[in-house]
Amino acid sequence: MNIHVADNAREAARMLLRNMLAAIRQPSGAGGEGDMVNVAFSGGSTPAVLFDVWVEEFAELTPWNRFRVYWVDERCVSSGNKDSNYRLAKIHLLDKVPLTSEQVFRIRGGQEDAEREALRYSSMVLSQLPLDGRIPVFDFVLLGIGADGHTSSVFPGQEKLLHTLAPYVLSTHPVTGQRRIAMTGEVMVRARHTWFYVTGQDKADVIQSLSCPEVRNRYPAAYVWQSALHAELFTDIQVISPV
Repeated sequence: MNIHVADNAREAARMLLRNMLAAIRQPSGAGGEGDMVNVAFSGGSTPAVLFDVWVEEFAELTPWNRFRVYWVDERCVSSGNKDSNYRLAKIHLLDKVPLTSEQVFRIRGGQEDAEREALRYSSMVLSQLPLDGRIPVFDFVLLGIGADGHTSSVFPGQEKLLHTLAPYVLSTHPVTGQRRIAMTGEVMVRARHTWFYVTGQDKADVIQSLSCPEVRNRYPAAYVWQSALHAELFTDIQVISPV
C-alpha cells in the first residue's frame, strides 16, 4: 500500500496519471506492453478534476487505442441525468479524447429493470476481462471514498456486497434510497491496481483511519484498502496515519 500526498486536488490527479502511464509503459505492467488496458471509473463529483487534468495535460501521452473503459458504479438514472456517472465522464473526458464507442462500456443506469442490468453488466465484464477463478481482473479500478467510508456504491451496513461472487449488484443509498449498480468487493481487491483518488478535508477522518484494523469491517473503503492486492491512495488530505 502506497500513499501519495499532494498540495491540492489537481496535483494529486497529476500524480495518479503519471503513475498510471508509467505502469502502462512497463512490459510487465498493466495489460502488458501493447495489450489492452481495462480501467473502471468511479462516479461522484471528485473524478471531474481527474478527468479535466487528464484532458488538459496528459491526453497526448495516453495510448487511447489500448484503453477499454468501464464503470465502478452507476446511479439508476438516465444517461442524461445530472446524477449519471457516465454523463460526468462523457462531458469531462470521453467527448474530448479519441475513444471509440466500441471501447466504452457503460452501465445503463436508466434501465427500468436495474437488477437485470446488473446481471447484464456482470456477464459482459466476465466475457471481456481475464479471470481470477470466477472474478474479472481489471488493470485499474479507480475508486473514491465517501465521508461515510463507502466506496463504489457499497455503503456501511452493506458489507455482504464485499464478499459476493457477482461482479456487479444492486445497492441502495442508505439516506436517499436511490438505487445504484455497484462493483463488488472481490473485483475491487483483485484488480492489478486498486487506486483511490480522494480529495477534500471532509474526508480526513475516514482517510486517517483507513489502515486501522478495527475499522476494516466498519468502512467498506477500509476493507478494500486493507485487502487489495495493490492499493495506492492519491490525495490532497494532509492528515494521514502511516501505513
